[in-house]
Amino acid sequence: MRRAAEVHDGGCVSAGCAAPTWWCAVHHLLAWIDGGTTDLDNAALLCERHHTKVHHGFRVERRPDGRWRTWRPDGTEILIGPRRTGPPLVTAA
Repeated sequence: MRRAAEVHDGGCVSAGCAAPTWWCAVHHLLAWIDGGTTDLDNAALLCERHHTKVHHGFRVERRPDGRWRTWRPDGTEILIGPRRTGPPLVTAA
Protein backbone atom coordinates (compact mmCIF):
# COMPACT_ATOMS: atom_id res chain seq x y z
CA MET A 1 0.00 0.00 0.00
CA ARG A 2 2.78 2.43 0.96
CA ARG A 3 4.73 1.76 -2.25
CA ALA A 4 1.62 2.18 -4.37
CA ALA A 5 0.87 5.53 -2.68
CA GLU A 6 4.45 6.67 -3.32
CA VAL A 7 4.18 5.84 -7.03
CA HIS A 8 0.67 7.26 -7.29
CA ASP A 9 1.28 10.57 -5.46
CA GLY A 10 5.01 11.16 -5.97
CA GLY A 11 5.34 13.15 -2.72
CA CYS A 12 3.20 15.34 -0.50
CA VAL A 13 -0.05 16.14 -2.31
CA SER A 14 -0.66 19.45 -0.53
CA ALA A 15 -0.64 22.44 -2.87
CA GLY A 16 2.83 23.84 -3.41
CA CYS A 17 4.63 21.27 -1.26
CA ALA A 18 7.65 19.53 -2.74
CA ALA A 19 8.29 17.11 0.14
CA PRO A 20 9.57 13.77 -1.20
CA THR A 21 7.86 10.46 -0.51
CA TRP A 22 10.23 9.53 2.32
CA TRP A 23 9.10 12.60 4.32
CA CYS A 24 5.44 11.61 3.99
CA ALA A 25 2.89 9.48 5.80
CA VAL A 26 -0.09 7.81 4.16
CA HIS A 27 -3.22 9.66 5.26
CA HIS A 28 -6.76 8.22 5.14
CA LEU A 29 -8.92 10.77 3.29
CA LEU A 30 -11.95 9.38 5.14
CA ALA A 31 -10.84 8.07 8.53
CA TRP A 32 -11.29 4.34 9.02
CA ILE A 33 -13.30 5.04 12.17
CA ASP A 34 -15.77 6.93 9.94
CA GLY A 35 -16.02 4.04 7.48
CA GLY A 36 -12.99 4.86 5.31
CA THR A 37 -11.18 1.97 3.72
CA THR A 38 -7.47 1.28 3.77
CA ASP A 39 -6.84 1.34 0.03
CA LEU A 40 -5.27 3.58 -2.59
CA ASP A 41 -8.54 5.34 -3.44
CA ASN A 42 -8.78 6.58 0.16
CA ALA A 43 -5.09 7.45 0.59
CA ALA A 44 -2.95 10.54 0.19
CA LEU A 45 0.74 11.11 0.93
CA LEU A 46 1.24 14.09 3.23
CA CYS A 47 4.41 15.44 4.84
CA GLU A 48 4.35 15.86 8.62
CA ARG A 49 3.47 19.56 8.38
CA HIS A 50 0.52 19.08 6.04
CA HIS A 51 -0.65 15.89 7.74
CA THR A 52 -0.94 17.90 10.96
CA LYS A 53 -2.81 20.66 9.10
CA VAL A 54 -5.44 18.27 7.69
CA HIS A 55 -6.11 17.10 11.23
CA HIS A 56 -6.69 20.76 12.17
CA GLY A 57 -9.17 21.82 9.50
CA PHE A 58 -7.31 21.83 6.18
CA ARG A 59 -8.53 19.38 3.50
CA VAL A 60 -7.10 17.69 0.43
CA GLU A 61 -9.20 16.06 -2.25
CA ARG A 62 -8.35 14.13 -5.39
CA ARG A 63 -10.06 15.33 -8.56
CA PRO A 64 -11.43 12.75 -11.02
CA ASP A 65 -8.43 13.44 -13.29
CA GLY A 66 -6.06 12.44 -10.45
CA ARG A 67 -4.84 15.94 -9.55
CA TRP A 68 -5.14 17.22 -6.00
CA ARG A 69 -6.83 20.29 -4.52
CA THR A 70 -6.09 21.78 -1.10
CA TRP A 71 -8.59 23.75 0.99
CA ARG A 72 -8.14 26.02 4.02
CA PRO A 73 -10.38 25.64 7.08
CA ASP A 74 -12.43 28.65 5.89
CA GLY A 75 -13.25 26.79 2.64
CA THR A 76 -11.01 28.76 0.31
CA GLU A 77 -8.83 26.80 -2.08
CA ILE A 78 -5.05 27.09 -2.00
CA LEU A 79 -3.76 27.68 -5.53
CA ILE A 80 -0.08 27.68 -6.44
CA GLY A 81 1.14 28.96 -9.80
CA PRO A 82 -1.09 28.71 -12.88
CA ARG A 83 -3.79 26.50 -11.29
CA ARG A 84 -1.13 24.04 -10.07
CA THR A 85 -2.15 22.03 -7.02
CA GLY A 86 0.35 19.45 -5.77
CA PRO A 87 2.75 17.14 -7.52
CA PRO A 88 1.93 15.95 -11.04
CA LEU A 89 0.07 12.70 -11.47
CA VAL A 90 2.50 9.83 -11.94
CA THR A 91 1.16 6.86 -13.86
CA ALA A 92 2.76 3.44 -13.86
CA ALA A 93 3.84 2.19 -17.26
